[in-house]
Amino acid sequence: MLKDFIRPLILFLSLCCYHYTANAFHSNTSDSSLYTIQAVKKAIQNAPKHDLQQANFSAETYIQNTGKWNRIPSIWKNLLKKEGLESKLEYQSESYAKFRVDSSYNYVFDYQAARNNYHAEPHADKFVNPNFYKPEVGPSAISPLSPKALHYYDFKWIGSDVLAGKEADWFLIIPKHDNDEKVFSGKIALSKEDGWIVGLDVFVKHYAIKYHFEISFETVQQVVLPSKYQIKASGKLMGFEGEYQYISHVWNYKLGQIAPIIRPQEHQFREIYNIQERNFEVQQFKQVMGTLGSNLENTWSDANIRSGLRRYDKINLDILPESQSSKWWDNLKQSYQAQKYIPTLSISAVSKSTLPPQPDEYSTYRQANLKFGVGSILFSRSYFWGDNSRGFYPHEIYYKSPVLDFNFNTVEGFVQNTGALYRFRKARYDWFEIDPTWRYSYNLQKSSGTLKLRWKTQQDDISVTGGKFVSQYNVDTPIAFDLNSLSTLLLKKNYVKIYEKEFINFNLVERISNTLAIRGSAEWARRFPLENTTDYYWINFQNTPYLPNNPENKEIGNTEFKTNTAFSVSFQVNYRPTLKKQYRNNIRMVDLSSSPLIMFKYRGAFSEVLKTDIDFHTVELGITHNFPISLNTNFNYIAQAGTFFDVKNMTFADYKHFNGNNNMISIGDMLTTHRLVGFYDNYVWGASKKFIDPFLYSTNGTYIDIMTMVGMRKFLISRLNIARKLALREEFFANYMYTANKNFHYAEFGYGIDGIARIFRLEFGYRLENGTFTKDTPTSRITPIIRISLNSRVRGGVTPDW
Repeated sequence: MLKDFIRPLILFLSLCCYHYTANAFHSNTSDSSLYTIQAVKKAIQNAPKHDLQQANFSAETYIQNTGKWNRIPSIWKNLLKKEGLESKLEYQSESYAKFRVDSSYNYVFDYQAARNNYHAEPHADKFVNPNFYKPEVGPSAISPLSPKALHYYDFKWIGSDVLAGKEADWFLIIPKHDNDEKVFSGKIALSKEDGWIVGLDVFVKHYAIKYHFEISFETVQQVVLPSKYQIKASGKLMGFEGEYQYISHVWNYKLGQIAPIIRPQEHQFREIYNIQERNFEVQQFKQVMGTLGSNLENTWSDANIRSGLRRYDKINLDILPESQSSKWWDNLKQSYQAQKYIPTLSISAVSKSTLPPQPDEYSTYRQANLKFGVGSILFSRSYFWGDNSRGFYPHEIYYKSPVLDFNFNTVEGFVQNTGALYRFRKARYDWFEIDPTWRYSYNLQKSSGTLKLRWKTQQDDISVTGGKFVSQYNVDTPIAFDLNSLSTLLLKKNYVKIYEKEFINFNLVERISNTLAIRGSAEWARRFPLENTTDYYWINFQNTPYLPNNPENKEIGNTEFKTNTAFSVSFQVNYRPTLKKQYRNNIRMVDLSSSPLIMFKYRGAFSEVLKTDIDFHTVELGITHNFPISLNTNFNYIAQAGTFFDVKNMTFADYKHFNGNNNMISIGDMLTTHRLVGFYDNYVWGASKKFIDPFLYSTNGTYIDIMTMVGMRKFLISRLNIARKLALREEFFANYMYTANKNFHYAEFGYGIDGIARIFRLEFGYRLENGTFTKDTPTSRITPIIRISLNSRVRGGVTPDW
């Protein structure tokens, strides 16, 4: 560990000494600067040509990956030991392959050896080869040889050398703004003759992860090619600290004469759906290490998905029998520097009753045959059994603790939910489950519950649910019961508005592809209005009474409804028109963030069916996206417009309710909820809910709803070094809403600081209604609205609603 911190310091001091020594031999500084600019411009000009020359060859490669937790918070240590995760242990994997690449950047890898020390089935390590001849590297980081490089970097000559058999100059890469992300710093060696990269040692930051790239080169038939990649990544999140190292040696290059690699037809690929369900514990515990490893492999590889190059990789895994011996590996690695391989990882919890840990993006850390104790009652927990030879247990019982789902509202008083889900797995993401839930109100001494039967695969999700249970009026963006409990008991602000229903529901989600998906539902329900039954509180805040359970609404005023029956249906089509894709064997992978998500929704109720009471219809068209508009700025938006028609009879529960929450403390939903949860970008750009009561503007007419946010890594506060170290972000948001029935216009705008203590976001702004600012008091025309939001990054396990 110590050398990891000392080495960059020594490198920096050495470069400083070299720089000043070099200046002693160059009395004319302007001549040196002119030479530097000319050399860099020549390299930039030749970069596209050199990029093309790095294809159409065959070679061999040895790959080693090493992941390590440097710090795990004490509260999690004992639990994670049972999951096979411990600090200071080095989880390692190694692979050896022969490969070839054609002129279209299609690859064929023949892996002949693979092993790891964490007791998982050997798999082929991905070949990561960042290409600095391209204008952008990895996640849109600006290459030092980009046509825009001189806008982002200053270069300084620091000496000459002979590298890869060519005379070369070393140049310092100095960002013009040293607190920018996605810009490199360090040094680069360029050949004097034609500007080949012959040496590279650079650093870059991408969100909360720091990367260090060291690449060595050799010359083969006058073409300079990489001979060694070494990439280190380190990051912190919520008290966890981890690091990841990738090493790859490449040798035995043979240029030219590579026949075009035949790729399957588009219809022959099957898709991997990036939306996966994971337990809360798995999602949260693995965010650091999983992000370090998967982002390094998937983000920084040459022609990553975001680059738009539709690269095809064919992977063959044919293990040589002799590679099972340590001597074979020692002979392979004797000429190459690699981190020492630890063949047996001393994981405390490794036993016959523990699923082998697999530290990769989609692995599942599980507990099995745990002893019953106090924790078994207090905390939700899964119990597994059966043959786990395929990397998962076929049987699971997930106990849902009432302690973790205990809350308070003014209708039911104190209430708890509990249950015990049984799941039978055919494959890792293919299962059938029986999910009973029991709800009990202590004030009303009343029980209710549901039973859900579900069949889920990566492509299909079919469920039938029935029972008697409470429902929030806004089922699309419900208010969190736990935080509502605090605002109710401490501030006497109960924003959760509920009714009760007896129902049976059928729901279907069909992911035809990552581009197109449909979902539909049908439900019969008898719906009962509810009223407040308690005025209990902890603090008599402002000595005000609780508001009624019937929501306040500007359009109709009285929102009470009578007991009714409804047969309702819904249908939704989701379409992503511009997805970027890549191909691995017969798998098609996509970058969900590369395309806007377009949504068409229909919702209605039919009184003719089953002689029910409610009859109305509504349609809605929406679009949402999150994309960069500059190096340090992201733009997020979601817009939707809809209308009701043929309305014969409906209740306030059937209205269009908007995404709003006037709780001062709230859970912040992501603006772009269609993106892959688990991918690190999702945990950085949060979005506010509107500063309004969620039911104040609900409507059964035509409406428009627009939310926008600009997130900046470099504006005012975020320019400060201390803010950069704390990973603070700044955001501006502007939202607009219109409802036609009463010609209501509502707008708001504001500013926020995201990432406070890693998990909080402070926001304040102003609101405008019908052209005049809201007068909250007779003496104030403009009233600032302040809210503390709990960042979505801590809500691990939440799956986006496709």
